[in-house]
Amino acid sequence: MQREEKQLEASLDALLSQVADLKNSLGSFIYKLENEYDRLTWPSVLDSFALLSGQLNTLNKVLKHEKTPLFRNQVIIPLVLSPDRDEDLMRQTEGRVPVFSHEVVPDHLRTKPDPEVEEQEKQLTTDAARIGADVAQKQIQSLNKMCSNLLEKISKEERESESGGKMPSGIKTNIKSASMHPYQRIKSKCPVRPSRSTFSHSHSQLHFPSFPFTAWKASVASQ
Repeated sequence: MQREEKQLEASLDALLSQVADLKNSLGSFIYKLENEYDRLTWPSVLDSFALLSGQLNTLNKVLKHEKTPLFRNQVIIPLVLSPDRDEDLMRQTEGRVPVFSHEVVPDHLRTKPDPEVEEQEKQLTTDAARIGADVAQKQIQSLNKMCSNLLEKISKEERESESGGKMPSGIKTNIKSASMHPYQRIKSKCPVRPSRSTFSHSHSQLHFPSFPFTAWKASVASQ
């Protein structure tokens, strides 16, 4: 009996250690999503998912280990129920459970899902049993094809974005010259001296070219 108790205690310690690591990783990832979303990169998100996946696999290995007892065979019975605030319970649960009363015990010591969740699970199981093997295989193949096409599209976009990089200087020059207005290109090739009618900043006044008014008057009079 003592050997089984020690084995159960050691298994619980290992399980609590793995759960604590998983909880810390989840908390860190949630903090990044809530506070560092503006500078969060996709590789960083993938690293967080990989870490969580590895910790979940380790947790499953601990549960499936041959030396780990079947926790489903262990029965937890509440010895003391009180509506008063329990500071030790607050500290052990990190402030999540302030009291251990008749109201919270059914939720925290539940060994089965909620009735609504259990009913939905039964309905999904029934619907899955109605599908034949051939239909299920076709659906699996269709889903795999969609996932493959999506992954191929994502990989193609990543390759194109990486290959874009920096443009050669010749291409930049051609793009710049093509974006210029035709009049600007002609003007740049054939510079014209500014006439006397331009605005003079030094004298802050307009200078107009001399106009042959007398000759124009004589021409009009002759007509």
